[in-house]
Amino acid sequence: MTTSDDLADKIGQLSDGTVADLMDFIKIRSVYDEKDLQPVKDAANWCQKKLTDAGVKPEHVEQKCIGDPAKNAPLVYATCGPDDVPIGTPTVLLYAHYDVVEDGGWEEAWNPKLVDDKKRVQGRGAADDKSGVMMHLGALRALKGKPPVSLKIVLEGEEESGDTLEGYVRKNKDLFKADVIIIADTGNYKLGEPTFTTSLRGVVAVDVTLSTLKKPKHSGVYGGPPPDAFMALTRILTALLDDKGDVAIPDLVRDHWSGKEPDETAFRTEVGILPQVNLIGSDTLGSRLYVRPAVNVTGLSGPQPYSKPVNQLTDTARARVSLRIAPSQNPEDAIAKLERFIEQPELNPWNAEVTVEKADSGAGFQADTTQPGYTVAKKAMKKAYPGKETVYIGDGGAIPLVTELQQINPKATVLLIGCEEPLCNIHSSPESVDIDELAAMTLAECSLLRLLAPKQ
Repeated sequence: MTTSDDLADKIGQLSDGTVADLMDFIKIRSVYDEKDLQPVKDAANWCQKKLTDAGVKPEHVEQKCIGDPAKNAPLVYATCGPDDVPIGTPTVLLYAHYDVVEDGGWEEAWNPKLVDDKKRVQGRGAADDKSGVMMHLGALRALKGKPPVSLKIVLEGEEESGDTLEGYVRKNKDLFKADVIIIADTGNYKLGEPTFTTSLRGVVAVDVTLSTLKKPKHSGVYGGPPPDAFMALTRILTALLDDKGDVAIPDLVRDHWSGKEPDETAFRTEVGILPQVNLIGSDTLGSRLYVRPAVNVTGLSGPQPYSKPVNQLTDTARARVSLRIAPSQNPEDAIAKLERFIEQPELNPWNAEVTVEKADSGAGFQADTTQPGYTVAKKAMKKAYPGKETVYIGDGGAIPLVTELQQINPKATVLLIGCEEPLCNIHSSPESVDIDELAAMTLAECSLLRLLAPKQ
């Protein structure tokens, strides 16, 4: 039996190759765009080759079409396990995504380099989520392509900007049946501190369209009596929050967080909140971040852009309203409450024409940490982070796939782990990942796979 020390040594020996591969991987500009699939196809081909290089039989690695081959990124799907599968061997599903967000004007996004005395790899997707892909590859390499459990490896290409995979999972449930599911798309609450993300808020969104005029009119000639559509819309939008900054929509689920409480000072620094700006909302910081609703506007149209102002009354204004919901909140119920709130006559005293249309919906996630799988997973974390206690945190974001996998595997242990600690600066610049954190999380995954294997 390979020990955790042997695995740690093996991962250390493979580290230079892991870093080199990650830097090579970052060079692929794998931003999903249905009008240009070549970058994500290149990334999928890269993943497929690396899986076979790591010991997965070529006939057990394929690229699956999850929708329209002309519009959707391929899903890299692989299986491997012991040659002779003992009775009681669990199936473990490993998930990560190879697509990344746009560079956002970061000129060096696709030119990876080592920074911080060569302790971190910098580049777009270094952490989110190419580190997750490398974590799974690293585990396979350390185990010499012969994991002691049955593996299903799922590498997605549309996580950041598509939503096709959830429907594919619902139609192909057998491909995604597992006893343990490892989602490598989160991370530790702080560098070097082992962490499980045990809750995710859900998200719903609606498009609000408000019209007051048949077409724009000169504000100098007509301004005054006719209501400006944008000004009328802002009355509705500002009503979504009360004076404390809590979501004003009544009867939404408002849970209380009892896990690891974030440090407010560190949180303010991480977010970049200006010194004089107050945090909003009531209850603890953890509750506000992880299990209570939050609302904001994610898209807006109406007046002319600031760079090209025009003296005119706006005829029609639109806003995409995004509502983060508690993990236990039913999304459809939340949408109905949001729509009713927006359509209140008292928010529309000028009797503007208002329409509300559903734009998005995704359920939250709550892990059952009493499952035996969590006990085993905590032991694995201790092997990777000796002397450290594993903590539970929530995440204010949503990963709809997690909910789908949980629904078709109601008895499975779902583990959200990864390398994306706060210093990674994901979805911003400069994004990076800590090399030692990647190695530690790879060791944790390897150790977990060993511990899950049936005793001989």
